[in-house]
Amino acid sequence: TMWRVLKLALAKLGRPIPTYVMNPKSMPRQQLLGIMDNDTREWFDGVLTAASRKVVQEPPDIKSWIICDGDIDPEWIESLNSVLDDNRLLTMPNGERIQFGPNVNFIFETHSLKFASPATVSRMGMIFLDQESSDTKCIVNCWVRRQPEDKQMKLSSWIDDCFFKALDWVVKDNSAVVETTHAGIVNGALSHLVDVSTKAEFACAAVRGFGSNLPLEKRSELARLIYQWANEVPADHRQPLSGYYDQASGQQRLYTLDTSVPIDAKALGAGDSILVKTPMVQSNEHMLSPWISRLEPLILVGPEGAGKSMILNHIFSTLKSTQVAMVNCSAQTLSTHVINKLAQVCQRSTTQSGQVFRPNGAQRLVLYLKDINLPKPDRYETAELIAFLQQLVCYQGFYDKNLDFVGLQGIQIVASMNPSTTLGRYPLSTRFTANVRLGYVHYPDKESLSSIYSSILQSVLEYKCPGSKTWSGSTAAKKLAVCMVDVYENVKKKFSADDQRHYMFNPRDLTQWAIGLLRYELADMGPDMLNTWAFEGARLFRDRLVNARDCTRFDTILTGALRSHYDFALDEAETTLSLIHI
Repeated sequence: TMWRVLKLALAKLGRPIPTYVMNPKSMPRQQLLGIMDNDTREWFDGVLTAASRKVVQEPPDIKSWIICDGDIDPEWIESLNSVLDDNRLLTMPNGERIQFGPNVNFIFETHSLKFASPATVSRMGMIFLDQESSDTKCIVNCWVRRQPEDKQMKLSSWIDDCFFKALDWVVKDNSAVVETTHAGIVNGALSHLVDVSTKAEFACAAVRGFGSNLPLEKRSELARLIYQWANEVPADHRQPLSGYYDQASGQQRLYTLDTSVPIDAKALGAGDSILVKTPMVQSNEHMLSPWISRLEPLILVGPEGAGKSMILNHIFSTLKSTQVAMVNCSAQTLSTHVINKLAQVCQRSTTQSGQVFRPNGAQRLVLYLKDINLPKPDRYETAELIAFLQQLVCYQGFYDKNLDFVGLQGIQIVASMNPSTTLGRYPLSTRFTANVRLGYVHYPDKESLSSIYSSILQSVLEYKCPGSKTWSGSTAAKKLAVCMVDVYENVKKKFSADDQRHYMFNPRDLTQWAIGLLRYELADMGPDMLNTWAFEGARLFRDRLVNARDCTRFDTILTGALRSHYDFALDEAETTLSLIHI
């Protein structure tokens, strides 16, 4: 922001500044500094050397800036030591030299000098900006001035009442799931306050904006405080997150289970994802929808099996003229993989401002990156993929292999990931997370799980046991779902990843348990249905246990659940379980 304001000020004084901006770590070193063909000895410029050729061709009275906005890496910045000292000379491997005049400035923008050598640091002037010195009120006031004039006075009053109190609470509590900056917290909260018209709606939106990156317990605590500061009443004092603002009635309403869309058992058996719109799912939709509708970059965070992809795909399916391109990230994913994906689904065209990528056959494109924190950082703690995405988000484009800057139009960056505390995941740079919206989803609670699998099992049992007095109907499905969830919750308590690394159970196991019942002709089984159900549960949970002691503990859990919910003794089922063990 500082150098952009300075550039605009100088332009108003009649001193335009040509700028060349790049993120050095968003591309391979050869693409940045150039490469020589070992066979032909032919030299090919990189992004930095090509920009250097352009600035030295400017008249002496025109100042130029080369801005390297990214992490400092000795492997590339040490090559510029002779440029930054009094010699101002760039020597390339082919022997060619580029002499810079006093009208060229190199500007390096970074968040850490951890890996910068004294040779680099001593050659430059330093400007340090800390989070405490950044005035978040300026960001808020600037945002208010961009809103409709008839709403500015109301928004300013509401913001004074509770916005900065909530900001101070979030900063002081420091329990964010994904680390970000103060500016990132403010921008995330403001993104939910667009188009609010009443104080009650403002309070509800502020809860979503400030709480989107907090764990559930902290989110509930903050929600109570915001409603108290705003002098508003939530839909339910005991569950302040379970309500939403209904614009039609102008009141707070409670979320209720939405069963308007029936579940297709055949689609479930074919592997299609099924979304049951519980109150928690609807709350997460309301958190994500404003960001997706305005094409803001976002990251959805949550533990494995929490339904991140399911929620996002459901929201994508409701968008008109939208194409989704998915990139499944791994430890080796690089920027070139994302560029190749964009080239497949976009058309490249030339405009007055240069080359641009536009969606091919749709008005908008969602670039969905799954498991964004899997790529392994280099020895200087920088992941090339994250640096590349940071450039896309901040500058809406990238440099291709021909060194042309290609802009993006109608393309939204959406990502999902597990928390960085999960094994094999890496923390993201705060310079990246500050420029994207962050949303956290958690596992459904016991009540939500019972609602979800009651709906799924009702569809399964009606499909496999049509007309059955015992198993067809919502009552039988609900009872079986409660028993399943009881087994699942007890298994999670008894067996954890601390015991064995693969003892990681999540709601996907319950879904597979329900799908497994589709393989049987349940209509002819009658009471033996519970034996079949026990067999499928043992196949999913018991087969993952490593010793006889753990298997016995699981048997106790399963038999205890059947005895308490159905008064059913597993005499025959015990034989089934022992066969599995053999």
